[in-house]
Amino acid sequence: MNSELFENFNTTNQTSPHYERHLNFAKPLAKELCERISLLESSERCDYASNSESCQDRVFLLNYNSYFYCVCDDNALSRTMCIIMLLVESALIFWMIYEVTNHFLIPALTGMSKLLNLNEYVAGVTVMTLGNNAPDIFGGILALNSVSRHNYSDTMAKNLFVSTVISSIVMWVTPFAIDGTFFLRDVGFVLLYVSYVDFTIKMCKGFVTYIWAVSMALVCPIYIIVILIDVYLQYRKDKQWRRESRSTEEMNQFDTLNSPFDSIKTQTTIDSRYADQSPNKFLFRQFFSVFDTLDRNSFNSKWTIRKLWALVKVPLLFCLRFMIPQMNFHDVSYSWSKLLCCIQITTTPNLIIFMFLAGYVDLCIWTVPTVALSTVCFLPISILAFRHSRTDGVPKWYPYISIITFIVCAFVLYATTAELIALMETVGIVLRCSHTFIGCTVFTWGYGWAELTANVGMARKGFPRMAFSACFGVIILSIFTSICIPILYSVVASETGYVRISEGTVGETTSIILIISLIMFILYGITTNFMLRRSGGLMGITMYVLYLILSISSEFEFIHAFGTDHRLDRSHFDEYFLVTLN
Repeated sequence: MNSELFENFNTTNQTSPHYERHLNFAKPLAKELCERISLLESSERCDYASNSESCQDRVFLLNYNSYFYCVCDDNALSRTMCIIMLLVESALIFWMIYEVTNHFLIPALTGMSKLLNLNEYVAGVTVMTLGNNAPDIFGGILALNSVSRHNYSDTMAKNLFVSTVISSIVMWVTPFAIDGTFFLRDVGFVLLYVSYVDFTIKMCKGFVTYIWAVSMALVCPIYIIVILIDVYLQYRKDKQWRRESRSTEEMNQFDTLNSPFDSIKTQTTIDSRYADQSPNKFLFRQFFSVFDTLDRNSFNSKWTIRKLWALVKVPLLFCLRFMIPQMNFHDVSYSWSKLLCCIQITTTPNLIIFMFLAGYVDLCIWTVPTVALSTVCFLPISILAFRHSRTDGVPKWYPYISIITFIVCAFVLYATTAELIALMETVGIVLRCSHTFIGCTVFTWGYGWAELTANVGMARKGFPRMAFSACFGVIILSIFTSICIPILYSVVASETGYVRISEGTVGETTSIILIISLIMFILYGITTNFMLRRSGGLMGITMYVLYLILSISSEFEFIHAFGTDHRLDRSHFDEYFLVTLN
């Protein structure tokens, strides 16, 4: 009897079994998470937040966990004030994301679409998709060596937010009619991709092999090939249409994107009486007027909070205007600056290189020589640009600067979004929300905010079809970069030839709601003859509200979520035995 008893217990002196040690066999130790900081004693929290590897992984620029538990965890009043400060900083980052997307990224995307001569549908699933999914692309590349048990559920929650909330708001802001072929192609491919990935994980019972990983990764390239075929067929159709056109008036009615430079005076339209004037007239006055960033309407307001807000925006707007070339001058408070443009041709690529080497791939030793080489390469271009431009008109070559604007916006959006996610995760930990709940709410909203502002802004500017197409194109690219590529990489790097993938406690719920929403959108488009009205937007918002109700009810244990992975449930994550074993 004793031998049978000792066989199942780990004893040190072979005299008596210890029940606490039995927990090591009866229940595996959970992976150490930063969330367990709320279960520690107050005296231990600061050290854990500052030195724990799990908390350090959450840091992008600032360690908010360390700040809160080392500075603000003394009493209830200081904790409340620090939470308010974190929320205010979140609002400030939200505003910065909105400013970058609406005043810099959207005009750049519009200009690039004009340069590429893309129609709204193709531009939506290509240029807009790349712009909106830039944070996910960089995050997927940089996280190839990391394993996150929330990767699937986080990605699907974000895709659900994009497909239901953002697309619905686009339909609500600007109801429009869409071509049925493009609608069924985009929404149908998303439905296929989501269903196939979910089916693969179910079929493999969570253990994905090389063949299944490759098959999941091939769906996105197939979609791109279909897009290219559509572009070619559209090109042939347009070419045939031009050949049959008989008047210039008919040619001017060709459906292309409006350029953000149409209402701006270029050097070819400058009045001849200014041709003899100096090309550098008011050069410095024009330069310094760009950095007059004070919002005088808010500053002159009788409300103190508006005055403070006007002052807070000054340094942020100064940095954005210096870093990012502006592409749409008739919608902003400042005008074209020849000197600033020539400076940005050199400084903006250097900023991109510096951010990439120092902040993303951690190659600080190569930063200085690489930036020096970049300066040598771009400085002659700046000099040529200065010689071939004037202060009284935008040069003909300036629309090509939209490529630089697009790239730097992608980096800035990635940095601000990553910092926002780190900040909001800290707020979730402080408020003692579960890890999965943070992933499907604040993590999703943090990543989705940039896409929401970009797509809604594009819809308000008269391109709802581009914005709507981007909502579904970004889902395919998101699944490819955030789920399929990391799985394929892990399988190839694994010695066993397979990798364990978990949908988490809310992953299957999210997939089911997403698949139902996509089917409802397809049925809605068919029954309304592809007239996307506000009723469709209301339907999408309703589906997301239903998802939130399910998630919140699961979080507070009113109901149980779909799926069988109970290890991530808050009630099943017993921190007690982690403490007692120490």
